[in-house]
Amino acid sequence: MRHGLKVFKTIEMDKPIPEPGEVIVKVKATGICGSDIVRGMDDNEKWDRLVLGHEFSGTIDELGEGVDGWEIDQPVSAAPLCPCHNCDWCQKGLFSLCKGYSFIGSRKHGSFAEYVRVPARNLVRLPSGFDFEKAALLEPITVCLHPIMRLDNLLGQSVVVTGAGTIGLLAVQIFKAMGVKDLIVSDVVDDKLALATQYGATKTINPINESLEDYCAALPGQGVDIVFESSGSLPAKKSAIQVAKGRASILLVGTSHNDVTFEAALFEQVTRKELNLVGSWMNYSAPFPGPE
Repeated sequence: MRHGLKVFKTIEMDKPIPEPGEVIVKVKATGICGSDIVRGMDDNEKWDRLVLGHEFSGTIDELGEGVDGWEIDQPVSAAPLCPCHNCDWCQKGLFSLCKGYSFIGSRKHGSFAEYVRVPARNLVRLPSGFDFEKAALLEPITVCLHPIMRLDNLLGQSVVVTGAGTIGLLAVQIFKAMGVKDLIVSDVVDDKLALATQYGATKTINPINESLEDYCAALPGQGVDIVFESSGSLPAKKSAIQVAKGRASILLVGTSHNDVTFEAALFEQVTRKELNLVGSWMNYSAPFPGPE
């Protein structure tokens, strides 16, 4: 648990008690999201009162009142978003837009612990013997799938992925599995680009050494069909508009931590190219927690 800016300590806490409709999951593996790192660096004291972590897998340790269809020791992962299920957005199955939500690991205690309390409706069944570390990646994989599933058929399409962190590298594997033709990955870290090549990228570019914009301008149509922006950086967001060809889709997934400004002439390309800007925050749709 966090104990001040950049300081984490192991502490003893009471085991959580499930409320009606909830289960207690014994955590077997948990991932560290970029948002967890940001909260560790944040000077807001609220993070000192909360157990972080929301990408996890484990086994059911205890069943709350009214929980049916689940068994003790059953392997599971879970969706960390806890929507209200009552508002207009939830009634339409657009759970990511719920304003009355809670969230495991940012609004209630999360998975950087031995046990975590989870609504039973958030659970995702794991096949027997499925690797728990791989299962902890299910949540970030769905972060990628949520905007990608808003697109049409991807066969033969050209794609740029900006940012080869966890989300970007998972997106590379998803795009490859969905049949894209050209898969270009941009990052300023060469080791990450090497992983992108290993996972299916057909071209990698370090923008410090090579122009992504010039490379894409030389492609048929003078750009790509899809841009998956996962870095959150301003240069990557600007580049996304430049490398997208007419009627392309830009998937805005990366979180911006500073002000984002565009020159008028650059932003005008959104209208001149008739680009589709697809915002994506979290990863849930109907029936909850969603086909992702």
